[in-house]
Amino acid sequence: MAADLNMNPNETPKPGGALEYASGASAVETASIEPIPTPMKLRLRRIRYQILPIVVFTLALCATAYLWKDYAGTPHGVGEVNAVTVRVAAPHDGKLAAMEGYPRVYDHVDLGQPIARFDVTHLQDQQDKAQEELSKLQKELDDANKLVETAGKGSDKSKLEDAKRQAAAYKGALEEKRTEFDHLERQIKAATIESPVGGKVTAVDRQPNEFVKQGQEIMTITQDSGAYIVSYVRPGSAVMPRKDMKVLVRNQTSRKSAWSRVQEVGTSVQPIPEHQLTNSKKPEWGIPVRIAMPDTDLLPLRPGELVVLNFQSDQAK
Repeated sequence: MAADLNMNPNETPKPGGALEYASGASAVETASIEPIPTPMKLRLRRIRYQILPIVVFTLALCATAYLWKDYAGTPHGVGEVNAVTVRVAAPHDGKLAAMEGYPRVYDHVDLGQPIARFDVTHLQDQQDKAQEELSKLQKELDDANKLVETAGKGSDKSKLEDAKRQAAAYKGALEEKRTEFDHLERQIKAATIESPVGGKVTAVDRQPNEFVKQGQEIMTITQDSGAYIVSYVRPGSAVMPRKDMKVLVRNQTSRKSAWSRVQEVGTSVQPIPEHQLTNSKKPEWGIPVRIAMPDTDLLPLRPGELVVLNFQSDQAK
């Protein structure tokens, strides 16, 4: 009202003058107020709602690309490291002799190590007698040869002929007895059975002091390492393995892997072993594939172990 009273009566008042003054004062007052900071909970909520989905999607996309690179377009198969199992059988009838270090189950044996021995007491007795007879015949032959020399110096030809016939008889008997002695020697040596492979004893069928017949199994030995991997590829697979094709061998438990190659591919379809079936109740058939053993330093494998195989197709090269 004071401003209105001091106003010149001849001056026309400006419309909105008082309003403009009030607005200017509020603008100055607003400029001097600091903005309110965003709470940390709100910022975290914005990150969770806006940025986290993008990060998760990106990581999932990268993981999908990695898995796709390793698996997609490659036929998967299960392979088995072959177990070289040797069943040691008796070469002839006989009684197993007690010996020191007779193998037990899970004992390790080396190639050529004696693992069993037949009782050869009777053969040794026969050999001792043959040795005595050999010595006797050799002495008699020496005497007959001396008689031939003596008769040869004389003029009696009939006596010389008798001495030669006697010496020839002793020589024939000596050779026959030596053949018998050598045969007994071979039998005694053959009485010791040596391990045909290096590995572990997985079964012991006969014990010392037991009588065995020819062909009966004495024990079973499994070789320390497998020679190759056997797999079966179903007909109609996306990629059919071929010789020298690269294949990635992966351990099922440790997930370690190493590259190998296909050695041979079978020509006929065969039944797939039960433990390699996808469904043990549904029989399947496949083409056998033999794969070389990978580097044991990169991927140690045991005989009989199952592995996952990924054949590399031409498109993946």
